[in-house]
Amino acid sequence: MSEFTERVRAFEHRLQAHMGEIFCPVHLSLGHEGIADDLHRLLTPQDWLFSTHRNHHHYFAKGGTEEKLWDEIMGAPSGLNGGFAGSQSISDDVLHFHASAIVGGLVGTATGTALALQLDSSNAIVVCCVGDAGTKQGVFWESLNFAVLHCLPIAYIVENNGMSVDARLGERQFAGISGRVAAFGLSVRDTVDGALECARMGLPAFHEAQVTLECNHIDMASMLKK
Repeated sequence: MSEFTERVRAFEHRLQAHMGEIFCPVHLSLGHEGIADDLHRLLTPQDWLFSTHRNHHHYFAKGGTEEKLWDEIMGAPSGLNGGFAGSQSISDDVLHFHASAIVGGLVGTATGTALALQLDSSNAIVVCCVGDAGTKQGVFWESLNFAVLHCLPIAYIVENNGMSVDARLGERQFAGISGRVAAFGLSVRDTVDGALECARMGLPAFHEAQVTLECNHIDMASMLKK
């Protein structure tokens, strides 16, 4: 286990221990750290990272600080977004990092950002992380199509933990994700490294990571058993 992964897990376990003090919805990333470990190693300060409601590991991958995120989740004015974003919708303009509580909510924004970078002749790329449930949104597939048509510098990363709250993937989807993505003409890669390598060549790419969530789907003080 890398030092980065240990740091992320320690932060999430600390949140678990203080869940009774947290009054915003929290989606811990325990079990998802491997993707963030790769992104932490591969992303540059100029690159953009768009995330989901389960975003703590992604924020740290982009260079985020534990103190700012902790204070934000606790609703403190000293938090990353003044205590207003909570856990799900954190944002850091300096780090080029944005997350959203809406499932698939930033896929279109990420794709538009990749277009802007292309028009500016930038060397930066965009990484858009979504969960498997995010692929159920129409904007996901529309964005893939747009990215291919315009050869955008973007990598779409799906963290597939096989669950949407309590609904298993096989109960709500008849086919796998990667095969359908390949039909759109994206380069489907086996690793995060490969997907980001493609994006840096100006080719939209996709990687599906099979992960196992090691905690509840969501937690907060009001959900704890009395």
